[in-house]
Amino acid sequence: MYFQTHLCELSMRLFEHDIDYCVVLKGSQDTIYRRLFISTLRFGNFSRTCPIKSGYYYLHGWKIVIIQAGESKYSHNYFENFNMSIINNTLNLDMMIRKPLTHGLKMRVDFSISLGKSKHYQSVFANIVDVCGVVSAIHNNIFKTWFQSMLEHGNFMYNCPVTEGHYFLRNWRMEAHMVPQYLYAGDYRVNCHMFFGKLKTKHEDFVVEMKIFALLKSS
Repeated sequence: MYFQTHLCELSMRLFEHDIDYCVVLKGSQDTIYRRLFISTLRFGNFSRTCPIKSGYYYLHGWKIVIIQAGESKYSHNYFENFNMSIINNTLNLDMMIRKPLTHGLKMRVDFSISLGKSKHYQSVFANIVDVCGVVSAIHNNIFKTWFQSMLEHGNFMYNCPVTEGHYFLRNWRMEAHMVPQYLYAGDYRVNCHMFFGKLKTKHEDFVVEMKIFALLKSS
């Protein structure tokens, strides 16, 4: 298995590694190869054990998300600090909340795709969600899926209000099943803008904004 990056007409190999497929299947250690395999199970009929019997197998609609960069800004009214970093294709957050985040907190999520080689982006999906509503919701949706996954990688609260204190997110990946299926492959910017009040008016009370730049590849 090897990965390449394309530089104009040239390709540069980033790394190459031999793996034992059956060891990955039955292994319990969390590795990039096991994560790749587990993410394919939702989109195909691959065997979970070895030996793999003869027969018809498929993989449909599987996507790979490569998080390339990120940036953030925040309100000092709500945070003493808010740090965001992208390490080995994972999102990491570290923050100190100084003022409780209460009911009424909203988040505008905007998926935008890059237009060619320019720095311009075209919005393909945008929605404003009630953050506390997502946290307490029973029914699954894409935002609930994100939150449940983040709970496994941090110390976020399970309910609102979010009280003062130190919170973190470590080594979180956006897996294939967390991506809207109607999104095409391409370079994306995901903008998460959190606020109270009414967006883009004098009544808006800005909380924090995160921008994630990611490459979406389809199988």
